[in-house]
Amino acid sequence: MTDPSTPDLPAAERRSIVRDSLGVGIATGLYGVSFGAVSVAAGLSVLQTCALSLVMFTGASQFAFVGVAATGGGPLSGALTALMLGTRNTLYGLKLAPLLGFRGWRRTASGPGDTPPLTTRGPTRVG
Repeated sequence: MTDPSTPDLPAAERRSIVRDSLGVGIATGLYGVSFGAVSVAAGLSVLQTCALSLVMFTGASQFAFVGVAATGGGPLSGALTALMLGTRNTLYGLKLAPLLGFRGWRRTASGPGDTPPLTTRGPTRVG
């Protein structure tokens, strides 16, 4: 059911949004599959790989952690490397915050969505 206060999107714009969404979804899915394969090949169990995906949001940070672990580095070294790499998302969030216009708990909850695909495609869809 559509919200009566929002006008329907033109068909061309809707197709463009769906096309962009599918591209991001397929790329993210393939990235996730490759991370799972690399992680298990590096010696982590499937459960550990799934846990990493739950607690470590950015894919680049996940690959960095697994790379450090696979070469014999300690968990702390892997975690710090991943943390440093993941801090770039803070900059994405700062750039997107005014565009999204969320306030209160919604602003906090939107944090995990501040990723490169949203940063590159999102601003073209806002306002």
